[in-house]
Amino acid sequence: MGGVELESLLSSWSKVAEYTGLSEYEARVYLALIDLGVAGARKLSMACEVPRTKVYNTLKKLIDLGLVVEVPGKPKSFTAVAPDVSLKPNLLMVKKRAEEFESIVKSLTEIYRRKQLMVEPRKVDVWVIQGRRKILNRVRKLLSDAKRSVEIITNENGVAVLFKAANRLLDKLKEEGVKVTLLSPLDPKKSPLARELSYVCKVKKIDFRLPLLYVCMDHRRFILSRMTPNDLEMESDYDTAIFSEDTSLLSIISFLLKQEPPLSSYTGSS
Repeated sequence: MGGVELESLLSSWSKVAEYTGLSEYEARVYLALIDLGVAGARKLSMACEVPRTKVYNTLKKLIDLGLVVEVPGKPKSFTAVAPDVSLKPNLLMVKKRAEEFESIVKSLTEIYRRKQLMVEPRKVDVWVIQGRRKILNRVRKLLSDAKRSVEIITNENGVAVLFKAANRLLDKLKEEGVKVTLLSPLDPKKSPLARELSYVCKVKKIDFRLPLLYVCMDHRRFILSRMTPNDLEMESDYDTAIFSEDTSLLSIISFLLKQEPPLSSYTGSS
């Protein structure tokens, strides 16, 4: 591949990371090795724009994951394992999860249709909120009004945005004895942000990659926002959310979002 093709390949790192669980550095180094064939740390650093001081640790993790192997000889060089071999477990896992979710949706649909025959339809109030600033204002309002519990489900970017928007409110909820639970892909043992949040709330690691932010207050009100992917700013005109106080709708959405069981939990000491 030429330089332009390498640049195009590297631009897909976020998709690779989404399906494999790799970090940005790991995904960029792996993609660069696919293009370069065989390369040393210095060449890799220049090709994928990962600091050279980070390249060796990144390569070690990729070797541990079976995505990269070290080529015998000096100076040290590395090559990627064929993607159809090394990424096959990830592909099978994604297919399995898609099939499981399809089965869940089918079951829910059957239950829904059966129940609709038994009860009269009813109208519920759902508000649509456009724009990240307005959405975050509503999130802060929910947190401020919480008396007993708050549940948050989001991806890695959502955690970062939430922390910037409401970290002081989370501290206040801790002081007031409100139970806050955060479910996200971040591991408190590896992520400084998740570790910091674990001092004010219960942090559970789940495999959640959707660009969504869900906040439920006292099991009575909730907001569900679709966030612009890879955008950590406090303003985005493209974000859209729904807000409702209907507990039936809340239960359905909460159920769907939590189908993947927590992988681990961690609570820091204050």
